[in-house]
Amino acid sequence: MSKVAVYQQFRERLMSGELLPGQFVTQKELAELAGVPVATAREAIQKLEHESLLKIHPQRGIQITDVTTKFIREAFGVRMVMELSAVRNLASGEHVDAVRQLLSDTRKVLEQARESASDSLLEKAVEVDWEMHDQIIDRMGNDLLSEIYRVNAARLRLIKVNNRLSTDRAIRALEEHVTVLEHCERGEPEEASRALEKHLLIAMDRALQGK
Repeated sequence: MSKVAVYQQFRERLMSGELLPGQFVTQKELAELAGVPVATAREAIQKLEHESLLKIHPQRGIQITDVTTKFIREAFGVRMVMELSAVRNLASGEHVDAVRQLLSDTRKVLEQARESASDSLLEKAVEVDWEMHDQIIDRMGNDLLSEIYRVNAARLRLIKVNNRLSTDRAIRALEEHVTVLEHCERGEPEEASRALEKHLLIAMDRALQGK
């Protein structure tokens, strides 16, 4: 297994909730989860520590990053700085086709969620949710910005491990997305930024409340 594959597998374990925030594990246990030797796992572990997803404590082991109030506020703070500026670019009129596709996909999942929900539909709602935020950043065409965003997105996904997604919550989030995207489609950058700020503040509040 390649180093990249080992790293990705560790991240998936974290985001799935199999490894819980605050939990202590050993290098050996992490290596066994990935099915690789400890030496192979070490580089991936160091990279995850660099991304603040875990912390190596000498003599104590490895701790999955605990989702504290500070951790949540910092992750959402970084998200706001990047996305509130970048969404103006998405609403500039240069990305109309991409915006309309996102809007169509979001509305489709939203209507399905309003009619009836299932685990697979909630998974689709999560995918559509992340797609909009990914596009907001990626449409900037700035590789460095996209890389910083990806690292922070991993922290945000860790935050969501303990926040089980309900149908009502998914519907509200998708409705907020539709509002943002409608402003983008109409070429209203300031309105899009305000709508996105409201959406992110609501998401941060839920995270802080553990909902």
